[in-house]
Amino acid sequence: MDKVTNETKWMSITQFEPAYARTAFPCFDEPNFRAKFKIWLGHQESLVALSNMPLAKQEKMYLGSNETDNYVWSIFEETVPIPTYLVAYSVNNFTYKLSGNYGVKFYTWSRPDIINECEFAAQIAPELYKFFESLLAVPLPFTKMNQLSVPNFGALAMENWGLITYRESSLLFSSNISSEMSRQRLAALVAHELAHQWFGNAVTLKWWSDIWMNEGFATYMSILGVHHLNSNWNYLQVESMNNILDVFEYDAQINSHALTQGVKSTAQITGRFDSLSYKKGAMLLRMLHMIVGDDAFLSGIRQYLSKFLYTADNYGSLWNSFSIMAHTYQRRNDIKVVLHSWTSQAGYPLVKVIRNYSNGNAYVTQQRFFLNSSQAKNATKRCWWIPITLASASRLEFYKLRPSYWLECKKDKENINITLNDMAEKGDWIIFNVQMLGLYRVTYDAENWALLNRTLNSDKYTQIHVLNRAQLIDDSLSLAWAGYINYRITLDILNYLQYEKDYLPWRTALRGFIKLDNILKGYEKTYKLFTNFLKYLILPTYNTLHGLNSTQDEKEISYIDLMHKTQISYWACHLEIDDCVNAAKQYFANWKISNINKIPINLRLTVYSTAIKYGNQSDWEFLWQYLQESNIIVSEQRTIIQALSCSRNKTTLSNFLDLMFNNTKYIHRQDSAAAFESIARNKIGFPIAKDYFFEHFDQLREYYGTISKDVINLILSLARQVASMEHNIGILEFLAKKRDIFQHSWRTILSAVEITRLNIGWVHRYRATVHNNLRRRNFKRAKNATLRK
Repeated sequence: MDKVTNETKWMSITQFEPAYARTAFPCFDEPNFRAKFKIWLGHQESLVALSNMPLAKQEKMYLGSNETDNYVWSIFEETVPIPTYLVAYSVNNFTYKLSGNYGVKFYTWSRPDIINECEFAAQIAPELYKFFESLLAVPLPFTKMNQLSVPNFGALAMENWGLITYRESSLLFSSNISSEMSRQRLAALVAHELAHQWFGNAVTLKWWSDIWMNEGFATYMSILGVHHLNSNWNYLQVESMNNILDVFEYDAQINSHALTQGVKSTAQITGRFDSLSYKKGAMLLRMLHMIVGDDAFLSGIRQYLSKFLYTADNYGSLWNSFSIMAHTYQRRNDIKVVLHSWTSQAGYPLVKVIRNYSNGNAYVTQQRFFLNSSQAKNATKRCWWIPITLASASRLEFYKLRPSYWLECKKDKENINITLNDMAEKGDWIIFNVQMLGLYRVTYDAENWALLNRTLNSDKYTQIHVLNRAQLIDDSLSLAWAGYINYRITLDILNYLQYEKDYLPWRTALRGFIKLDNILKGYEKTYKLFTNFLKYLILPTYNTLHGLNSTQDEKEISYIDLMHKTQISYWACHLEIDDCVNAAKQYFANWKISNINKIPINLRLTVYSTAIKYGNQSDWEFLWQYLQESNIIVSEQRTIIQALSCSRNKTTLSNFLDLMFNNTKYIHRQDSAAAFESIARNKIGFPIAKDYFFEHFDQLREYYGTISKDVINLILSLARQVASMEHNIGILEFLAKKRDIFQHSWRTILSAVEITRLNIGWVHRYRATVHNNLRRRNFKRAKNATLRK
């Protein structure tokens, strides 16, 4: 829709992955078949035609012997051998930005009225491409690369050979309106798709069962690429932590799955493109990279890409390449055996460390971690090859990344437990898995937890590496949730956050608090104790960051400090800290009065959400009206939609749900699922969202198109909020009735059911324990309180 003329315009675009090329032309539509393609597109002369390769020539179109009016053939150069799913073409009336001042020219295409918002994507793409070309030392034969911004594109992006397609809302960036987090997300997306030109395009998988290799490599390479673009973002640590925590949450469920999965029908392929394929795959590659080092890791990849260029492979050869290089550099050379234990089975390990304080030894064992520890009793036997790295109070070896020891497996998956001698002095803490190198959790005996707690709650807490402080927070929260340790240990660990200055530990803690916040908000007395505890922890940091007030220009603040201020402010307002709520309401009121939005860009979600939560209907209407203005860019639209979901008026929320799924002009299809989740998270909104989903299910199916991922995401949004059997019965009955409809997504449905049962089980087992532990704590801060030496 052209917003200036209010006229509907048309374009064509392809999305052939995983198996849709067969609907466009006859072909062997499987990834192990590669062919050269020479594409002709017939179209009106006034339009633009794009495909995988540069345009070779354009000819007038003839019908018989007669030249047709205004129609031409656009004839493109022949491709190198590529699989059918990477073929792409488009006819449109777009314009472009040209970038790149060396071998490869980048053309970034979009609707003419938003072309300036493609500037950042156009700017970074050549730099990222050059970085990957240098890093991987395998040049590709591109002279031209197209990036195409597609309105309402179903996929987030697609790495087609030479013609990368993006959902429009994901490619746009405006420095005056978009947040710094949007800038970083865009950089990561462009890096991911460009990395695919090597991983997945230049060398392709033989079959979809190992799609995690394509997506895992592209995800990990994108992390390296973004870090190259701007090391001040600290993306190596921040994004690795985000990915690890996502894996830890999903992969601890009974209904998780191995990375390598059989695919026997086309209907199964799409389900393989899930969070684990991207994130667990990436973090296993990170683990491998840290274990073998830069030299062996990059040499292995370069050798592999050179050998298998423009062919299909199952990546077994890549593991052999890594093994050879690791042996060359005198590192562990059974890489294939190690990685197979991580890719062939579901879940991840919990390493248990029990110390003998009289002789300094430590007994180390492993078992699969579950979100409910009682599930381990009946679990299938599992064993992983686990790299053991460690540091102690006397040996702060947090940068010694080569494994000192390994937990190994027998051929029948039997664990081989180990005893490590002379680990630490009696009064010294010990930490396993430095910098979270390995994809596993760690638990200790009660005395070592106490030693760690004592150090964290002292002025020596920075002796522990920032990633390991984050690890201790997340491990202790998850271990207590699952029943492996007592909540008293966890609350003692969390107590140190009142002194923590760094973004990462706080990022980890706040993520962990979301689950408790969702469940406890239905239990008023416990929730009051819980939020008082969080206020006690967060206030010192909130004050240090000068609260919600922003007297300093955001451009003068480092990215990490800006993100830290953003997350702390959001939670301070969520916890109803007076200074935060009042400041947000004042920002919003000033905007309404002056009609000039002076709210700092990165604080807008916090301000909008708080103003709507504590405001009246006129505030809601003001923001809804603002959403409809023609000059609002997509990232700002998403912020507004999320804020509008925070209303505490039942009628307003019900009406908003109707608008959400019936007004595609202002709420795009790809944003509606996130808006629905925001309403479901709202205590008042949850029953409204649940009832709406049941009553309008057929309409939602039609809106999204059969059973898409978006419909499943709506179910997961509801499941995460369930904290009582009363809420759960309706959901279970509904899913049982619709079982036939969900047959191709049944694993995800089972995951949703498991989430509800875990939540309800936790309430029965641990809510009283948390309540009593919090009730006994003193949240009054002594004047001039300082850290214990």
